[in-house]
Amino acid sequence: MNKNRFEAFTEGVFAFAFTLLALTFVLPELKAANDRTLTVALLHLWPNLAAYALSLMVIGIMWQNHQALFRMVQRIDRKTIFWNLLLLGGLAFIPFVTSTLGSYPTLRPSTFLYGVTLSYCSTMYNLLLDHLVRTRAFLPEITPRVIRQTVNAYRVGWFGYTSATVLALFLPVVSFVAYIAIAIYYLVPRGVDADLM
Repeated sequence: MNKNRFEAFTEGVFAFAFTLLALTFVLPELKAANDRTLTVALLHLWPNLAAYALSLMVIGIMWQNHQALFRMVQRIDRKTIFWNLLLLGGLAFIPFVTSTLGSYPTLRPSTFLYGVTLSYCSTMYNLLLDHLVRTRAFLPEITPRVIRQTVNAYRVGWFGYTSATVLALFLPVVSFVAYIAIAIYYLVPRGVDADLM
């Protein structure tokens, strides 16, 4: 499979998801619009802004990890494309769950749905990485240590997201904070990403 076309398609989906994030802001129609009512309406959008910032970090980190990972991959096969498509399907759903989380940040269904989506994306990332490791798709200069660190970092993400998702059923606000903590954890490069620094 052509690696350049694979990467170009993936880049397009990431760009599309970034663009859709901005649509998570919906200003309610004001019957009597003036400076005060518009200011109040805009201030009431702060949960949407928090969800937007979180998802911006999440998608940005996913994009960076994907870039770092595939810079070290020398060949793409059909199963790689399959796992990548499943990952991108979850990625494209993030703007919707961001909108839901921003509109209802303290409710269990919204924080749970957000967590299910991120857990799904993390699962697909892990399955994709497992396939790349199993088929030895990495460039020869990539050391087993770097691969092991990458696998460990991806596992931490999966465990974190699934734990935060379960937490959403009991403590939705704490779950929201956990999603932020996981995003901050991934701001520090690890595995293949750290090896490129």
